[in-house]
Amino acid sequence: MQMSKSAIQKLGKRLEVPGSTSEDDLTLLEDLLLEYDGLLSAARGEVDELCDVLEWPLGVTHRLKTTDTLVQKLQRAKEGGSSTNLARIQDIAGIRVSGNITLVEQDQLRDLIMTRFEAQGHRCSVKDRRVEPVVGYRAVHVIVTIDGRCVEVQVRTSAQDLWANVFERIADIFGRGIRYGEPPEYGGQAVLDITRSMESFSAKLYETELHAYAEGARNGDREAILSLQSPHLAKLHEILGYVEDIKGRLST
Repeated sequence: MQMSKSAIQKLGKRLEVPGSTSEDDLTLLEDLLLEYDGLLSAARGEVDELCDVLEWPLGVTHRLKTTDTLVQKLQRAKEGGSSTNLARIQDIAGIRVSGNITLVEQDQLRDLIMTRFEAQGHRCSVKDRRVEPVVGYRAVHVIVTIDGRCVEVQVRTSAQDLWANVFERIADIFGRGIRYGEPPEYGGQAVLDITRSMESFSAKLYETELHAYAEGARNGDREAILSLQSPHLAKLHEILGYVEDIKGRLST
């Protein structure tokens, strides 16, 4: 039987208190994740079918948050003074669609995803992280509500996806909290400087994408639009290589 929203909220309240997590509550959380897993598989199938029909250069992946990740998220919010309602967390189940697409095509893909799910009676909403980035992170999120549960579909251009992957690696080294604007676990000011540089780079990438969009509106040359981003993507690949090298050295 599906857990009620009030039961999920109460479970989250118990889990957000450090040091008080019981085995029974972890079992309940695992049962909840099983519910999400079924919804995620069904939603992934719909997205795969849509992308196959489009025949665009797209890659699709999906992931389900782990019990550890969810408990950490709840406790981090509690420590920050803003308790999070477990029943309202929108990214427990996530699908990522990314590819070498323009901003126009990103908007089109967003609309097609919404149309597909809404035609099946599911409610959809959008978070446009391009205009409201979180510590430099940019993408378009379509939140699909299925049977009272949310599945988040992230739509990213290649530039947005590569930037996010680089920043994810940096967070793996210096603390996952930096993705939310929290101070690094170690590294101090040097890591804060890196974070600010990545935010600035993200803004530059988006400016380039917007410029490419304006150019494309005039001449309609898709390849020319995408080629304007090439120098920035090359730089990001270079940064990713440095980060992976640092991560490798620290793990040995």
